[in-house]
Amino acid sequence: MDTTVLISTIASCTDYGKVFNDNIHGHIMLHPLCVKFIDTPEFQRLRNIKQLGTTYLVYPCASINRFEHSIGVCYLAGKMIEALCQNSGEDINVTKEEKLCVELAGLCHDLGHGPLSHSWERYLKASGVDWKHEEGSTEMLKYIIQKYDFEKELKKYGLNVEYHVELICEFIRGEGKLLVENHFLYQVVSNKDNGIDVDKWDYFLRDGNCLNLSISFDYKRLMQFSRVVVDPNSNSPKQVIAFRNKEARNIYDMFRVRSDLHLRAYQHTAVQNTELMMVDMLLKAENYFTVQISSGNKFGLNEAHTNIEAMSRLTDHILYDIQYSHDPNLEEAKSLLNRLHTRHLYKFIGSYNLIFINKEIYNKSIDVENLKQNLKNELQKQFGIEFGVTATWLNCGYPLINPLEKVLFFKKPLSHNDSIILDNTPYQNIYPMNELEFFKRDINVFSKVLKLEDSQLKEIDLACNSFLNNFRP
Repeated sequence: MDTTVLISTIASCTDYGKVFNDNIHGHIMLHPLCVKFIDTPEFQRLRNIKQLGTTYLVYPCASINRFEHSIGVCYLAGKMIEALCQNSGEDINVTKEEKLCVELAGLCHDLGHGPLSHSWERYLKASGVDWKHEEGSTEMLKYIIQKYDFEKELKKYGLNVEYHVELICEFIRGEGKLLVENHFLYQVVSNKDNGIDVDKWDYFLRDGNCLNLSISFDYKRLMQFSRVVVDPNSNSPKQVIAFRNKEARNIYDMFRVRSDLHLRAYQHTAVQNTELMMVDMLLKAENYFTVQISSGNKFGLNEAHTNIEAMSRLTDHILYDIQYSHDPNLEEAKSLLNRLHTRHLYKFIGSYNLIFINKEIYNKSIDVENLKQNLKNELQKQFGIEFGVTATWLNCGYPLINPLEKVLFFKKPLSHNDSIILDNTPYQNIYPMNELEFFKRDINVFSKVLKLEDSQLKEIDLACNSFLNNFRP
């Protein structure tokens, strides 16, 4: 078959072979090559990595895993490509190989996650390591291909190991140089331009379902009213995804749902408390808990990301390994785990909203990590006890910018023969985003000492207010 054939002519290809019964999208069918990747131990490990980290310690049903989310994103990626091809007609040309690469990017975009998902990245940051799971995902993808000799499988479906594997990696990152003109393909799984992508659509629905939170936006409508246009803001020809202007409210609802999930679940103060304790536990265990690979080499917890085989052996199971370990060096870590399980959390001191306390800080782009560390140091200096400081920091993908500014909209054509006309209406003004809801800036303070007198709590509260009121970047 000619590899340049349009997707619209092959959408009914009988080679699409395996059906999965998904609780969010129903019965979905995935490409045989995607199934090959799914049926590897490295992909199956995602069954044992909590999607929402320590959120399940606060929301009992938030126990979904990266495995089912990855399958959902793979499915939506394929559906999005089909919708764009159908809606854009001859304005675009997507080969079946490119579509498969987008689907594989959706499937493999979270392969690199460590135990407890994003909590692992925060642990590594606390350990002085700057690392993102996307790096691990592209490494793990290449590791699977090499380990299981998938080159033949790739060639079977027209994929070149050098070119197409790198293209998949670019789609995972959401940026690259291999298909500059077809930039819209980079926007499907990880949209760096405005944050509207199938990764978010799946986890909004999936997370909202397990958290029992209502999800109001309709991704199927967005697909139905999407198409590809030439970006008028680009110096060189570049095709990007645009939406019908009547979908501006739907997109606004999408970002409102994102904000709601962050406020009510992901960045809930109790969730931040449990994550803070989990990070402290891992820091206490990192010098004594190791991961051994087939060669016999061992890697500490904060080193495992440097070796992809070691990383492939890390899942949430390490929490049980630490909990039931007889190594006396892990006693402090085990003690913190026990506090988590028995609900003896750090003492919550207070949440301090920068909009009300220090608007000057709020309006500036500041280093929040530096702010948290400075406050923590000041409190420990004043009171001689350990504190934990976290931040509820919402951005909608951009610091203090309404993401609708970044979305291209088009008007309804008067006839099928009319060219597409972009709508320059400033929808960010029609649907403004409230600061307290969409761009919340809270600093949350916890004492690692549980028993504090009321007078001490008041003094600490005053010290927090004073520091934040007088802080200047």
